Amino acid sequence: MLTRSPRREHGEPRFGEAGATTFAVLLALALFGALFPWFPGETRLEVGSTASRTLTAPRDLSYESAVLTAVAREQSAAAVPDVRVHDPGIHDAQLAELNRQLAAIERVRANGSLSASARESALLAIGGVSSLSARGAAVIASVTESEWTALVAELRGALGRTLAVAITDGGVADARQRVRGLLTPLLSNDQALALGELADPLVVATQVVDAARTAAEREKARDSRPPVLVTVTRGRAVVTEGEILEPEDIERLDELGLRTSGLRLSTLAATALIAGMVGVAGGGYLFVVQPGAVASFRRLVLFGLLMLVPMAASKFAFTLLLPDLDRQFLAYAVPLAAAPIAAAVLLDVTTALLVTVALASVTAFVTLYLPEVDFGATGQVEAARMWLVVVAASLAGIAVAARADRLQRYLAAGVASALAAGAALVVFWLLDPERGAVDLLWIGGAAAVGGITAALISVGAFVLLSRPFGIITRVELMELAQLSHPLLQRLQNEAPGTFQHSVLVGNLAERAADRIGADALLVRIGSYYHDIGKLVGPEFFYENVGEGENPHDGLDPLQSTRVIHQHVNGGTEIARRGGLPEAVVQFIPQHHGTRLVTFFYRRAAEADAEIDPELFRYAGPKPQSREAALVMLSDSCEAAVRASPDHSDERIGEVIEGIIRERLEEEQFDECDLSLRDLRLIAESFGASLNAVYHPRVEYPEPTERELAGRAAGTATPEPEVDDGSVPEGPPLAMPETTLPEATASAAGVRPPEPPEDDA
Repeated sequence: MLTRSPRREHGEPRFGEAGATTFAVLLALALFGALFPWFPGETRLEVGSTASRTLTAPRDLSYESAVLTAVAREQSAAAVPDVRVHDPGIHDAQLAELNRQLAAIERVRANGSLSASARESALLAIGGVSSLSARGAAVIASVTESEWTALVAELRGALGRTLAVAITDGGVADARQRVRGLLTPLLSNDQALALGELADPLVVATQVVDAARTAAEREKARDSRPPVLVTVTRGRAVVTEGEILEPEDIERLDELGLRTSGLRLSTLAATALIAGMVGVAGGGYLFVVQPGAVASFRRLVLFGLLMLVPMAASKFAFTLLLPDLDRQFLAYAVPLAAAPIAAAVLLDVTTALLVTVALASVTAFVTLYLPEVDFGATGQVEAARMWLVVVAASLAGIAVAARADRLQRYLAAGVASALAAGAALVVFWLLDPERGAVDLLWIGGAAAVGGITAALISVGAFVLLSRPFGIITRVELMELAQLSHPLLQRLQNEAPGTFQHSVLVGNLAERAADRIGADALLVRIGSYYHDIGKLVGPEFFYENVGEGENPHDGLDPLQSTRVIHQHVNGGTEIARRGGLPEAVVQFIPQHHGTRLVTFFYRRAAEADAEIDPELFRYAGPKPQSREAALVMLSDSCEAAVRASPDHSDERIGEVIEGIIRERLEEEQFDECDLSLRDLRLIAESFGASLNAVYHPRVEYPEPTERELAGRAAGTATPEPEVDDGSVPEGPPLAMPETTLPEATASAAGVRPPEPPEDDA
């Protein structure tokens, strides 16, 4: 009976307090950076921008509008006319201009060398008298000197009296008519016309704006205008979709708290808190659960990426898809369930569950903190719906894909994820008072796209990430299990006895793995390839040469041991060169652990009792997993039972328990999680399997005379089937025909007298 349980040499946890804390801090910082409240392509609500959606007032509000008050006060000020005062200087300036023009006219009139027409042209060319017509110029050029003197006096008097009174901008036309009215009626029409034409440009407004008094009056008007009070009713549209925003719209949005302007301290604090919570959850999971699936640094990095990438993706995707004003449910087409499904396939189910909860929580937070999403009842319902959909879709996908052994299972996982997401959406749809039948079409389409896309992404994830992160998937294991694999074909052709032994070890170990909850598929694949190194020199292993010449006869025990050791180093090299994943390669050195090549050590000890046993010891390491320990035990038990001449149930049980006890005493299980209960279940499973292989067989009677006569005539009668659960007399199926009791002896090609219980 088994009386000793395996103990662990290294009792320290995989993740100590410092390591888990470091991971939590790094994850929190990375997530805070990913969720930082900056949104590419974000439409800011500014003056002149277009509202992307209709915003309604979340509450009743009354406030004094600074924008509208300023507009109203400017309107009151603009209504105040300019304050004007009379400027006497304009009178003198205009009379001076008149004298300059009259002097120029007199010079033209005094020029006797000019003809009448040339004199008229010269008068028209004088600056300042451009309003003079040809008729008026002819009058001025033709009057006598005395008449001209009288006309000048009339013009000066009329213009002076007109400019002496206040003339506004609007009264200039009337003032010009007044000049004509002040001329003596004794003048002819042509003379009056000429004087009027000379006076018109000189008649201007004599009042100017008093800027100081005008500003004072307008300021007084501004101050007298009361503030404008604005009242907003809850539920009323503040701005409508497509509206060009005016300053008063921006003010109203600010008063209601519906406009984000830059970074808000509250949003930053909320983002930091959610990032810290996820970081603590991740670090706490490592410290408390000590998951073996993320024991290596590469897998820890993968765990962090599976947490971060979908959370960051949700932020940028939801920025474009939310709020869902058109009820198209497009946000639920984002394949967020891909990360939990990939975590279940690449790591393990418990890790995938943590990723699910963390992802659902972060996506619900993202749904609420987007700049254009209302935090009110609508936003909270959207967040709850997002949380439920992510959890449902992820759990359904994990349940189907966790044990997937072929690609079709991933498609099934996608369908399951889509159905779960659709069901979660329908739950909220049934409670929505605004639901419509067309919503179901959008829900079905979004759920289908999200689920199928998640399956495709998870397939791509395990194809692209499994090898870089040192992970082997069940689909890849199924490919390695095919006996048509090039390495297994070489083993069949070059070392057939080793191949048959490996297949039997795989069958034996796989059944025991099922009993103790280990990875049965990985155990079977590890068994198939554990002796692949015997391809280096198959003739040195007895199961491949049978009763032929023993190649070890010409070697001393130490040389033979080096040959035996070489099948481990060579096997590792062949496996890696053949593209086997590291999870399979590790079975090659670990299935021997740090045991002695007992047969050759004992032969050497017979000649030299002081010889160092370490020269005959495998380099190891000891089995690091339950799966590797299973291959070690099944390898030894199969060889020992096969070599034993007694195949009774009792003897098989004794051989199995003896081998397990020996491995315990050698402390080969100190570095793997194999319990005493596991070893007891393994012993029972091995016993049942080996008893089935070596069960008694019935002997067929001798052929009858009729059968012999039929054979002679070429019409042999087929032998009858025996329906007793046995097989016809002959060697066991897929068993090498060897009676050597010890795998070390098989490797050496010798035949020890008693069957020891170990395997080289």
